[in-house]
Amino acid sequence: MAIETVEFDLSMVNPETGRYLTANMYKVEGVTNPDGSLRELSIGQLVMALCLKRAAEIEYNTDPDVPDIVSLMDEMETTTAMLEALTSIEQYWVEKEKTVNDSHGFGPLSAWYVGAEGPYKGMNQYKFLTQVAGISLESGTWIGFNGYTSSARPVISYEDLMSQIEAKMDEKNSFSQQKMIELQSLTNKRDQSYDMISNILKSLNTTLVGNANNM
Repeated sequence: MAIETVEFDLSMVNPETGRYLTANMYKVEGVTNPDGSLRELSIGQLVMALCLKRAAEIEYNTDPDVPDIVSLMDEMETTTAMLEALTSIEQYWVEKEKTVNDSHGFGPLSAWYVGAEGPYKGMNQYKFLTQVAGISLESGTWIGFNGYTSSARPVISYEDLMSQIEAKMDEKNSFSQQKMIELQSLTNKRDQSYDMISNILKSLNTTLVGNANNM
């Protein structure tokens, strides 16, 4: 933010030095008068303008390399949705595993297709696990129970799939906790800017009341 300093004559003489007193006003990019010209600000107004700009940048900025509150909240929302979907998929297969020893007329359950309908934005489980969660599975993968294997199709064991899902959930939980810490830090910095503005306004009000009482 560019700041221009404007010095002007107060038309008052310092009795000790005999020199005319001067004062500084400041012009800040983006702070304008109704006619579009830059507004002259006192030092207190300048500090408030800088604090407001800083608070706004902390809440949202267009630089993808600089974290802001809005972006962090979006990331946390996405992570929460992924964790909910992974939990739902995990529960789906936990329930399926319980039927391994049930009779279905064809003997105990030995394998099940991963492409069963999933809970995430209309995707089936295979697409969600591979394209969104980043779990490595071959196309057309089946889940094998009780040591089931097949030379005709790709198979991942139930235990292996559960292990990968839980590892991904741990990773996302850790990511979410890290982002929560960053969010709290940014929120504190933003609040400090607003607190400074509040303190300046209180100080100005105290000065004005004091001057009024002395008149």
